[in-house]
Amino acid sequence: MKRAAPIVIILALAALAGLAGCKKKSEKFPDQLPGAGAGTGAGTGATTNGTIAGTSVPPVATPTPATAPSLKTFPGTEAGAKSLLAEFVKTGADTVGLSAQLRPSLADYKALFDAPLSAKLDKLYTPQWESGAFVVAPKPGQTVVLIDSATVAELKSGAPAAKEFPGGYKMVGSHLVGAARLYRFRFVEPGKTLGMAFDGLAFVNGHWVLVPKPWRALDDH
Repeated sequence: MKRAAPIVIILALAALAGLAGCKKKSEKFPDQLPGAGAGTGAGTGATTNGTIAGTSVPPVATPTPATAPSLKTFPGTEAGAKSLLAEFVKTGADTVGLSAQLRPSLADYKALFDAPLSAKLDKLYTPQWESGAFVVAPKPGQTVVLIDSATVAELKSGAPAAKEFPGGYKMVGSHLVGAARLYRFRFVEPGKTLGMAFDGLAFVNGHWVLVPKPWRALDDH
């Protein structure tokens, strides 16, 4: 029985060593302690139900879409055309809504072109208007509008003012009717002259319409 004493002492020392090891392990890996793990919501900066560390987070405001103004308020003058087109370069402009108001009717085509070409334009462009393909819009940074204009008579005769228009207008010159003034315009960056270009803006039947590149409806085009 006297030989058992050393064994008891050895076991006791082993037990003490085990307890010391556990304590050191807990001190070395504090992230394994309860409440400190990711996703528990108990650590600093944890987010739970819209709060951060007990502070409420306000909801993100949803921007209100811009409403396109009525283009019927713009007179049929060059100043009216400039004011109308200025709407397209405003911050947050509803260019889709603005463009849709420029859709011509068959009667509007006939105010600019002879009956045969008017019918072809109506047939060609109606599906594109209905699908939303015609959208007049500047590119980012294009905040300036440049305008050129020519009357039907000037386009038919090839007057100097007509030279600012695409060459295709020479092809439709004989089909033009009436006395309207047509506009070609560009959206450009400040200090530049090149940008997004459009043509065929006109004021007929008491409102503004857009008939871009009318030569596309010609049989030989």
